[in-house]
Amino acid sequence: MNVFGFLKDKLKAKSVEAPSKDEMVNNLIHYTCSRVCYGVKDQAGICCTIGERDWIIGPITDADRFLRDISKRLGREFTFDEIFYSYEEGRKIFPERETWQNPNNYPALRVVLDGKVYPCQFLSEDRKCTIQDIKPKICSDYLCDYLRESITKLEERL
Repeated sequence: MNVFGFLKDKLKAKSVEAPSKDEMVNNLIHYTCSRVCYGVKDQAGICCTIGERDWIIGPITDADRFLRDISKRLGREFTFDEIFYSYEEGRKIFPERETWQNPNNYPALRVVLDGKVYPCQFLSEDRKCTIQDIKPKICSDYLCDYLRESITKLEERL
C-alpha cells in the first residue's frame, strides 16, 4: 500500500465531527472581534474604547466576582474604586454623554482618560484584552451591530 492509500484508510477510520452551531458562532465572534472589529479590517478592541460614542462599559453585574478574580490574577487586593466607576464619580467624567448620566449603567469599568479613545484599563496597546478569561459578563455579552448582523447571516445559512 502506498502512502496515499495508508492516509486514506486512516482518515476513513477516524470519524470527524462537524462543529456545532454554537462552536461556529463562537469562532465567528472570536474572528470578528480580533480581526474585523465593528467591520473594520485589522481592527480589534473598538468596543473596549469609549472614543466619541455615547458608550459606557457597564453595568458590571458581576463586580464582586471580577474584583476577586483580578486581585488573584494580579497578585494584590484591589479596591472597588480602582477598578470601577460609581455613578457619583462616573457622571462627572462625561457630563455631555447620556449613558454616563444614567445610574442604571453603574458600576462601570474604568477607562484610561487619555483624551482621545478612552480605552478600558485592561486593553493592551495592541488592542487585545488582557483579562479575556476572567472578563466581566457585560464584556462577554456585548455584541456590536456588525457582529449581530454577521451572526444572523451565519445562522441563516446553517
